[in-house]
Amino acid sequence: MKMTSCEEVIEKLRAKLLKGEPFSKTDEWNFKELCELTGWTEEDVRNALVSGEKPSFHKYFTEAQRLELWLKREEAARKLWGAVTALLCNNIKEVCVLEAVSVEPLVTHAKTLCRYADALPTEGFKRRWEKCIKLFNEVVERKGGLVEKKRAERRRKLREIYKHYWRARDLLEEIEIEIEELVKENDKDDFIRYSEDDFAPLRFHRQELELEYKTDKDYYVIVDKNGGIYLCKGDGKVIAER
Repeated sequence: MKMTSCEEVIEKLRAKLLKGEPFSKTDEWNFKELCELTGWTEEDVRNALVSGEKPSFHKYFTEAQRLELWLKREEAARKLWGAVTALLCNNIKEVCVLEAVSVEPLVTHAKTLCRYADALPTEGFKRRWEKCIKLFNEVVERKGGLVEKKRAERRRKLREIYKHYWRARDLLEEIEIEIEELVKENDKDDFIRYSEDDFAPLRFHRQELELEYKTDKDYYVIVDKNGGIYLCKGDGKVIAER
């Protein structure tokens, strides 16, 4: 798929930022145009270029409403457009084609408001502003519904995993009981004896074990993956092996 000139500019700016190279005058102009296109701050555009992540639409939407209350119409409309692009686009490249591919009425209304905020009479701006806010909230609610569906599916999968986990735990407990009974049935003479001088302290790591349990007398019985059974002190020293 051939990239648009906007996408090519983004790739060029991203490459320079990642390499730490300075922007040329053309790059500076393109960067400012990208800020205008997205409605985001220079810092957020830089972060989006480097990390590929978009800023939070909540931040821009809240700021837009605050500026509108202060009657700063042009700034408010710009922030609202930034909220729209952050809401509808997954990354900065998608902003390049948002107006061309989006079927959301919100895009047309918000972009028009952003372009002509200062030229509109007070009542005309207010009417269009309220329309944009209404459309924005509708999109957020709809997208929130999709998110909730994904969360419900995730919860369902977690419940299935939880059930399998407890089945595995029950099976492990049964095996541990069988191993414990097996060890109790064996006479101590079945174990090979070691003195502390003959056998250096040995520490077992959990990932190397199959089973481990503590006896009533604070000894540990460990069964490794090869089937070996070890009787250990609390400090990890092996005192018997079978």
